Amino acid sequence: MKIIKPNIIFGSSNLYFFKSLLKIFNININYLKIDNFNDTEYNINFLKNFSGKSIFILQSLSFPIHDNIFNLFLILNYLKKIAIKKIYLIIPYFCYSRQDKVFSEYNPISIKLLSNSLDNFKISKIVTLDSHSSNFECYFNTPIKVLKSTSLIVDDIVKYHQEVDIIVSPDIGGVLRAKNLANYLNLELVIIDKRRPIINQIKIFCMIGNVINKKSIILDDIIDTSNSIIEVTNFLFFHKIKNVVVYVTHPVFSKQSYIKIINSKIDEVIISDTINFNYRNPKIRIITTKYLFIEEIKKIMLEEYEV
Repeated sequence: MKIIKPNIIFGSSNLYFFKSLLKIFNININYLKIDNFNDTEYNINFLKNFSGKSIFILQSLSFPIHDNIFNLFLILNYLKKIAIKKIYLIIPYFCYSRQDKVFSEYNPISIKLLSNSLDNFKISKIVTLDSHSSNFECYFNTPIKVLKSTSLIVDDIVKYHQEVDIIVSPDIGGVLRAKNLANYLNLELVIIDKRRPIINQIKIFCMIGNVINKKSIILDDIIDTSNSIIEVTNFLFFHKIKNVVVYVTHPVFSKQSYIKIINSKIDEVIISDTINFNYRNPKIRIITTKYLFIEEIKKIMLEEYEV
């Protein structure tokens, strides 16, 4: 059987992750060259003619968010002008997914603008991981596949022989995510009723479940300022929990907020590689998500070529 390599290019974000992903397909070159003029304008050049072919674009919309969004728009705009067969967009971290509803009377639904903009490029499919909420998917006319990290977390717990008594959802919005993991492991689910009166500030109202002398895993999709996860951890220790291990998919860690994690009561934080993170500390461990995306690319290729 003829082995067909996917046509893959990647933007300027999370380069190590994308290069390691390409190596699995034995692809050693990015056929996209991105330079900057002195005033930081992008100059994008394709090193291969993709006319008449299907193409996968890899771009994580992490910091610098707006540079990476515009970088992606330039790539898509060029491909829209040539006779591309299909465009598949792989976005490990999707920014603005938290802004999927109206927070106040004069507040825009920001993800809607981004989704509408992407819909204009006639993308065949978007693939991302652990969106912040189910509302996120509703704003896209483009088919979107949201992969789940649950199986990776279960594998990691088994691999490192983690002793766990309870799974904790740090807020109401994350209950379904935490419940899925609790079901996998046949463990009790504890729910924290945490709300944000204003951006980047939280208030904990109550807790559902017993945490006394329990070994716990908190499951979350994003760590940004680290304030929320630390407040929840302190709340749990106040209620006499035994230990806290945190699994989080997207380590945004704005303004080096991981320093707060290192100095907190959290025993360990396991993050994924959807966002580039170079700082090394015994308290923070990284697991890779690249095989989830590789499997999805393979599935799309099987549908595409019927091999």
